[in-house]
Amino acid sequence: MRMSPRSMFLWVTLTVASIAPAIDHSNSTCTIDSMPPSVVRTVPQAGDTAIDPGLTEIQVTFSKDMMTQEMWSWCSDSAETFPECDTSAIQYLDDQRTCVLPVTLQPGKTYVIWINSQKFGHFKDLSGHSAVPYLLVFETGDGVLSAKQDAAKKAATSAAQAWLALVDKGDSAESWKTGAHSFKSALTQDQWGQALQAARLPLGKTRARELLSRSYATSLPGVPDGQYVVIQYNASFEGKKSAIETVTPVLDSDGVWRVSGYYIK
Repeated sequence: MRMSPRSMFLWVTLTVASIAPAIDHSNSTCTIDSMPPSVVRTVPQAGDTAIDPGLTEIQVTFSKDMMTQEMWSWCSDSAETFPECDTSAIQYLDDQRTCVLPVTLQPGKTYVIWINSQKFGHFKDLSGHSAVPYLLVFETGDGVLSAKQDAAKKAATSAAQAWLALVDKGDSAESWKTGAHSFKSALTQDQWGQALQAARLPLGKTRARELLSRSYATSLPGVPDGQYVVIQYNASFEGKKSAIETVTPVLDSDGVWRVSGYYIK
């Protein structure tokens, strides 16, 4: 069932319960379990101004395992700025922390989405704590920019897949040599070999890898501005059924896409 932004606004208003009162910790020890979950990552990122209008999913990842059985509050600020979406296909990934909202976006438009709000709070952890409300605002690019971004995503994905094949073999030397200039400047070959072994050896061999999302960006936290593609995969290993891999290729100064960052959770 595909719903218009206005219908989605009404659906959220009618079906999502009021957010729970703030938890009083004045007489108890504060721990991670006692505190509410918070948003740690979104795709696209808040503040992105050139999102591909062909993006078909919006993702939010929380800091804790969440209730996953139709427990979410994708809330609108207004009907005009909420994306057209298919509410029947909302789902959590196997990590129990990432919720996916299928959307249809338009070029050259600003979108505003509350992930929980002061009124609605069905994003909850396993203890029933409502997640801290988070405001996601982003803009889509125009059609010409979208075509350029599509080409960049394809080239970056090819580079990521070739690099991941080296990582899957445990080839730290070659994966370091073929990494981006910024990657090799951040750590030595020996340091990368130690980091790769620590991250991947406990997981065992790679069984499967499914592409989840690709997001083009010209600015990312903690790195110089440039052309980046943030790619996420849902991977399974001998020792771990489901893990989210994030690979970030960058367009190097010689015009070649190379991996600048790798994160697995």
